[in-house]
Amino acid sequence: SVLPGWVETLCQALPKSSIHVESDYSNQMVSDLSMGNLDIAVLYAPRYLPEISYEHLMVEEYVMVSTVARTLSEVDPETYIRPGYTVLLEKAHAELLGELAICRLSMGSETLAEMMLRRTGGTCYMRSDDARRFALERPSFIVEGAPTLHQPVHTAILARRKHEPIIRKGIRALHV
Repeated sequence: SVLPGWVETLCQALPKSSIHVESDYSNQMVSDLSMGNLDIAVLYAPRYLPEISYEHLMVEEYVMVSTVARTLSEVDPETYIRPGYTVLLEKAHAELLGELAICRLSMGSETLAEMMLRRTGGTCYMRSDDARRFALERPSFIVEGAPTLHQPVHTAILARRKHEPIIRKGIRALHV
């Protein structure tokens, strides 16, 4: 995950700022922004409100990793964990991998999916950097022939604070 690097960069760029980090709770973060409880949010799922300004930050790539299957044709729906991490990933998965849409298990968290993969084996989607790390830690494969899924990542700020120097500095630090 790029998150630890971002947090480190933000701490260096904004040494007198308080930084709160959460896993993707996009709806809650947008609510917190609109109430003035957050200055900047990094999220997967923008909820468009007139007072919130969004900027595209990056695209995260998700790849299929397996402890058993080397190729897509070898993936067993019985041991496959369908990614329910975001609505966009679910939609892309359904369009690209309809044959795996019906499986025993779906997870709304990549962390939980990885924990299950470690515990029971099988196949799931992970961010590409996490998949490479996982493959180094235990016998597993990046599944050949499996499509890469793409998840846009956005920054969100209160529109009226968009031009404040500290906000701009924080946004620039995230673009590392």
